[in-house]
Amino acid sequence: MPLEEHWSGAFRYSNLGLTFAATILIWFFGGYWLDGKLGTLPLLTILGVVIGAVSGFVYLIRALNQMNKELEENERPKDESVS
Repeated sequence: MPLEEHWSGAFRYSNLGLTFAATILIWFFGGYWLDGKLGTLPLLTILGVVIGAVSGFVYLIRALNQMNKELEENERPKDESVS
């Protein structure tokens, strides 16, 4: 595996982790902000974390499935015809 492909894969996987964490944090702070406006602390904060975690996992699973599909396509021989 060339060094470029190694780093490309590393960046793709680290991007998944950062996106997952950012999704949870955005929903957390959104829920916290709404709790402050509505006086419902900690209800919407907890709800925001749950929604963020679920949506983060959905994104993570879809992205990993797509990456797996691309990997399988790249490993498949180009010419599958039998002579």
